[in-house]
Amino acid sequence: MKKKIEDALKTEFKELGFSDKTIGRLADYIVSKGTVTNEDEIAAAVKGDDVKLIAKSIQGEIDGIQKAKKKAEDDLADYKAKHPSKSDKDDDDDGDEGGDDGKISLKDLPKLIKDATEAAVKTVKDEFDAYKAQNAAKEAKAHAKETFYGNKWTTKFTDEANDAWERASELNDAKGGTMTAEELTAKATEYFNKAVQRKGTDATKPFEASEQQEGEFDFSAQAQHLREKGLLPEENK
Repeated sequence: MKKKIEDALKTEFKELGFSDKTIGRLADYIVSKGTVTNEDEIAAAVKGDDVKLIAKSIQGEIDGIQKAKKKAEDDLADYKAKHPSKSDKDDDDDGDEGGDDGKISLKDLPKLIKDATEAAVKTVKDEFDAYKAQNAAKEAKAHAKETFYGNKWTTKFTDEANDAWERASELNDAKGGTMTAEELTAKATEYFNKAVQRKGTDATKPFEASEQQEGEFDFSAQAQHLREKGLLPEENK
């Protein structure tokens, strides 16, 4: 499946000229999302807004690398043009002296080009990983919220549920959004259970279908009983 995703990515971003390694990382990202379960879903996945955003970010960094590399190469050519009579030995001497005039020696330029390229590539990788982490955190929070509010007890004690979710979310934010969906759900549920327990309800027990929502209790039977006792007037028909 990953190979087919890579092929689709190569077609979708052909004009960007990404390397096989970069395409592979994009494919890994799509696979990690778990949204592609069959071939029919590949086309939509590679055209996703998040994938396009990552691709543009990578392209921007690549442009930066190429500009940095070209500048270093131009500096090298300029140096050679200004020092045509320098021998290799002279160049070595210049390098050993460390450049008293603050200029870069001929010997140092290849390493500077290599270091600049590696630093730029690392920046791309770090940004890519950070985006993946951020996206995973959002998905984890959305899944946790859906699971937490899927507990029917939260429909009866909405204020307590909302407060519990807010407290759990604040804790997750304080941790940099690193809590998994399971951890976030568990923490919100813990807060919720303690809150409703103070009202005499054990939310760890299954929610019975006969449980009524607050404000939706049916008092018709009690009212009829009071009318029969003469404590309430008969209803106007």
